[in-house]
Amino acid sequence: HERHEEAAMKEHTIIEHIRHGDVNALDTLIRQYYPQIYSYVYARVKHRDIAADITQEVFIRFTQHIDSYTFQGKTKQYLLRIAINQCNSWYAKYKEIALPDDLEIADEKTEDTYDRQRLIFYLNKLPDEQKDVLLLKYFEQLKSKEIATLLNISESTVKTRVRLGLKKLKTYMKKEEWL
Repeated sequence: HERHEEAAMKEHTIIEHIRHGDVNALDTLIRQYYPQIYSYVYARVKHRDIAADITQEVFIRFTQHIDSYTFQGKTKQYLLRIAINQCNSWYAKYKEIALPDDLEIADEKTEDTYDRQRLIFYLNKLPDEQKDVLLLKYFEQLKSKEIATLLNISESTVKTRVRLGLKKLKTYMKKEEWL
């Protein structure tokens, strides 16, 4: 518990430094959260360059609105909220889902990579509301309550979407329509 409070204090200090224009503090925050935010975005858009662009935009938006950001020790969730909005905006603009840029060589890689690619393929067939909760729960390891807060929905809605999303995933995977 003390370590968590210490980490929160350190993060609060970093946020304050960013507010005062400290570029090194911003670099520290980006290094800390970039891999997780990029991972989420990549799982949504399935294209490295687009994911990198959207992730960069997440941090730009964060810094643009840093003065109105109220620190509550949940910076990762705040960045994920921005990422969700950015992905939704991207999809609204470019309805087409980009195929993974390494799909054609996925079966030549390790079984884990193949399974992960196959899972992402099926996840992207789900409705956005189901895909979002599954990505946040299983890729970002968030609890149902955190997801509910992040998406501004009830915890029971999160659980329903998870259940329905997993059911659909199993149906898709049984059909094996992946390649």
